[in-house]
Amino acid sequence: MNRHRRAIFTMTAVVLLAVGASAQEHKPPVFGYRSFWPEFGAMRQFKDAGVNTVCIFAANTDNSLGKPYSKYPPVWRWFGKYDFASLDKQYDDVLAVNPNAEFICMVDLNTPIWLQRQLTGTGHSAECESFSMLSCACANPAWRRPTTEYLTTLVKHLEARYGDRIKAYLLACGSTDEWLDCTRGVAGRAKTQAWKAWLKSHGKADVPVPALERLDRASFEDLLRDPATERDIVDYAQFTGDTIADTVLEFAKKTRALIPKQRQIGMFFGYILELTRTRLVWSGHLEYERLYRSPDIDFFISPGTYADRPMGGGSGFMVPNATRRLDKKGFLHEIDHRTPTYNCNLDEFVSIAWMVPWKSQAETDAGLKREFALAIVNQTSLWCFDMWGGVFKTPETMKLVAQSKKLWDRFAAQPLKTRAEVALVVDPQSARYINDQNAVVPQIYQGTRNKLNRLGAPFEVFSFNDLPRADLAQYRLFVFPGLFEITPEKMDVLRQHVLNNNRTALFLYAPGISDGKSLDPSRVQAMTGTAFKTPGVNAVQRDGWKAVYVASYADLTPALLKKAAREAGVTIYCEEEVPVYANERLVAVHVAQGGEKTITLPVDCRQVSELYTGRTVTVKARQFRYTLKTPDTVMFELIW
Repeated sequence: MNRHRRAIFTMTAVVLLAVGASAQEHKPPVFGYRSFWPEFGAMRQFKDAGVNTVCIFAANTDNSLGKPYSKYPPVWRWFGKYDFASLDKQYDDVLAVNPNAEFICMVDLNTPIWLQRQLTGTGHSAECESFSMLSCACANPAWRRPTTEYLTTLVKHLEARYGDRIKAYLLACGSTDEWLDCTRGVAGRAKTQAWKAWLKSHGKADVPVPALERLDRASFEDLLRDPATERDIVDYAQFTGDTIADTVLEFAKKTRALIPKQRQIGMFFGYILELTRTRLVWSGHLEYERLYRSPDIDFFISPGTYADRPMGGGSGFMVPNATRRLDKKGFLHEIDHRTPTYNCNLDEFVSIAWMVPWKSQAETDAGLKREFALAIVNQTSLWCFDMWGGVFKTPETMKLVAQSKKLWDRFAAQPLKTRAEVALVVDPQSARYINDQNAVVPQIYQGTRNKLNRLGAPFEVFSFNDLPRADLAQYRLFVFPGLFEITPEKMDVLRQHVLNNNRTALFLYAPGISDGKSLDPSRVQAMTGTAFKTPGVNAVQRDGWKAVYVASYADLTPALLKKAAREAGVTIYCEEEVPVYANERLVAVHVAQGGEKTITLPVDCRQVSELYTGRTVTVKARQFRYTLKTPDTVMFELIW
């Protein structure tokens, strides 16, 4: 029996566990609160709202601004030396505030400054600083050995003292503890040796690490690499990601062996929809499919996108939601959005005021309801991330949190199928061709997702490799913003699972320009029926399907997407360019400008009930009208 006396909070306070999960056993989702600092007043408010799951981040390192993450002393003090009194106080202080607290244990695997200094002079100094040089550290046994020892010792201590309260372990490393690599291709001795070993294991010729000046450009329009002459760079990008993925899997397997089967393991990973310039290719996140298949990892986390947060934006996950569902993984949606009351000052000198908050309580209400609705409709876990305090300060905000918690309790764990009829398909294999320093990169995945956010209808995000294993019967429009590589095997997948049944495929820029061996712009016409770089929007009826080709990312608009969707037979819920989330039972709509809206449903029902106001509206011929505030988010339950 574990003993806990008092409780606090460490640098990361209440979390939310993942929905779904691995091991063939459904794990219920979790709703929580988190903060970098011990915001005890906020913690009590969340406790009163029914939030009992707390994430403890016992950090040993500094954040991206060079300030300590935690208000508590570091736990990892030296080789084999640990300050468990500091660790225990972080948990016991939380219990003093909330005796019913359960924990997500966030494990800081980044390099303490003393470890980096100790490896100086051994040839490993720059290759063990995991926060900024993650792939170099992952390739370095001198870093992995003590880090594995720390992980093992920490987990054993936590299990012995707090095991009956622990729900999950969250493995954190790399930039902002999100497994992000900032090397942009730089390699030291250890990483160079690992590159040679990777080439050998993949049956490839021994070639040098590509020169940095080659990594900073691409042969085709400075955007795409030609595998005929730049295959080593494409391979090097995969190697970099594999190096990180191998390390993550190693840590996850080690953790799994130390904990009971009911504990979950999670991490931030798979941001293909968010990472853009200098990060899409070289951060390591393109290898997310390997981690999503791992039996040792249960859930993944991302903040809501930073690129579409203002009023009228659609928010959205940074990861392919359909991929994690198909792999039976949970997901935790991080609500770290800034409200007018949030604290932006880390001390008297350092501020994060550049992070623009919502402007008013009305925007806070509409924005938070949007984020809660996104999680509820998709049955994900979530946490309210208080950052450095003040985010959830007003009584009005906490009233909304408490109401949303009740709605989340009611609906989030229900196995409700998405109503999406539009599929956005990302392809990490094609993404390795990209020179991610090009100014066009933000328009490929992130930009296309943000325009689909204004479709007025729900959509789902798949990875290309999902297509053969997914039930795609309900999808009428497939959007391919970056399908640069179409090998003969990929073409077979497209013909068998997408290009049939009078569906529409919308392609952007250069679909199929590579067959995996070389680049040839003429392949674009073979794929789409329209020559590469033909201006405007070009639609061609093919054998049993329709190809829509848009050569320029700038020409893609929400109106164009709405037209293509409507012509493909997709139900458009709202004629305005607004975000819509929907499953079999719920429909959510967010607007910047209110007024009376007509909502069209894909199925008949008797009436709908707006869950935040309790207002009931009659549905006739699959339509109803509802007046929204400016701004607003509404969430309807369909009633038959």
